[in-house]
Amino acid sequence: MIANSLVRRQFSIGAPICVLCAAFCLRMVALATRPLWYDEAFALLYASLTPDKMWYGTITPSGGAGAADVHPLLYYSILNVWMRLAGSTPFAARYLSVIWGTLVVAVLWQTGQRFLGRRVGVWSGVLAAGSPFLVAYSQEARMYALLGLCAVCAAYGLLRALETQPARGIGCWWMVYVVAAVGTLYAHNLGAFALLGLNVLALARGTWRRRFLSLALADCAVLVLFAPWLIGVLPGQIGFVGRGYWLSEPGIEELVRALMLPVLTFYEPAPVWVLGVGLFAGLLVLVLSILRSVRMRGRGWWFLIAAWVPVGALFAVSQWRPVYLERALLPSALFYLLTLAWLLMDARLPRAIRALVGVLLIVGYSGSLVQHFTYFGFPRPRFEQAVAFLEAEIQPGDRVVHTNKLTYFPMLVYGPQLDGVFLADPAGAPQDTLAYPTQEALGIFATQTLDEALESATRVWLITFEREIAEVERSSGNHYVLEHIQADYQLVDEWHFDDLIIGHYVWHGG
Repeated sequence: MIANSLVRRQFSIGAPICVLCAAFCLRMVALATRPLWYDEAFALLYASLTPDKMWYGTITPSGGAGAADVHPLLYYSILNVWMRLAGSTPFAARYLSVIWGTLVVAVLWQTGQRFLGRRVGVWSGVLAAGSPFLVAYSQEARMYALLGLCAVCAAYGLLRALETQPARGIGCWWMVYVVAAVGTLYAHNLGAFALLGLNVLALARGTWRRRFLSLALADCAVLVLFAPWLIGVLPGQIGFVGRGYWLSEPGIEELVRALMLPVLTFYEPAPVWVLGVGLFAGLLVLVLSILRSVRMRGRGWWFLIAAWVPVGALFAVSQWRPVYLERALLPSALFYLLTLAWLLMDARLPRAIRALVGVLLIVGYSGSLVQHFTYFGFPRPRFEQAVAFLEAEIQPGDRVVHTNKLTYFPMLVYGPQLDGVFLADPAGAPQDTLAYPTQEALGIFATQTLDEALESATRVWLITFEREIAEVERSSGNHYVLEHIQADYQLVDEWHFDDLIIGHYVWHGG
């Protein structure tokens, strides 16, 4: 009896440590060597600004919209402080997300253990530790790992408040919910859909509906704390998206991809066989979860609601105004993992079926992670190598011209001393997301015309993506920049860094 007790105690201490160490190590793989992409480069440059410049570059009206950027400033503000302490390298900036992503695993473990049982808690932690979706965004210098952590903490605080007897410190759990929910909203505006899922869950049980007044008061507190942004900034940001943003109306493809969020990451294009495994596993998990929830009335359905209500609501709203952003569904994927762990630990489910689900998860996880760790291509080819090449080749008087900001920003981070310019996005086009006030805050300005960018230089290094050329040629038949520069310049040579193209042009009269 004593020996068994000691074994259980050692397991309860050792297992979380092992899983958290595994989660941390997975998130550290290639952290420094994976190239930045535009969004991460923007985050590093923006977070290096003073608070007043960040504020100006976000809320200043621009182009007929009431704001210049679409993200709250919580992540950039925290990253600003972090970079003062840890440095402003890509590795240092990403390491902050690694910490948050590892903490998500710990909170998800505790949530599963508290509400679904010890074994489900263990497997929740294991699934979250290796989740390709969570790993990918725990390695990115963006706000999504923070969003996931705040949303999971809000779920834990809410469920503890709903399940705890009033005489046992229920107030502190409502406080946890309020603080974490506010953090969720300030991490990302679309965090509101994760909170909607939690509120629907809170109203789904008769025993919880008795605490509707407490929930309403807690939500009012959240709204009060979010009110400065909700009233003063968010309408302008919605206007910025509404004037023509890169997001498009979602369709059946997005719903199919949502099925696969517990299995895969779409951070980069997945091989066909990985997609096949992910789709089969996703369909199987959804069907089994619904059937077991209906038959057994187990608690797994709680998190099925929390996972799918945000997906459905975001999909429905996007039919009116497209705001469907797959990476903002990270909280849904986390809640879905709790249902998945509960399903795997359901002893009444035939062992063969559980084994099949387990095998599919292992194969899907492995294939997706390998693709994630080894992928180099749009939008993150080997920018650092391209910068080193240019620094060795350019001569005084040469002009470095980027056809768009997607190549300019990452190469600016890797080579700030490399002088260059980038062409402005067509006004009103979906990719026109870098508003002028944001450019003013950064001190980085787009060049409006190619002639202005060339400045009559005799030697030009033109940088673009293969994908950009292909897309432009499909839509209009020719690439304006290439056509224009080739009228006056001769292509001497061309280098490829993955799908990044660096073309060396010399003026015909030179």
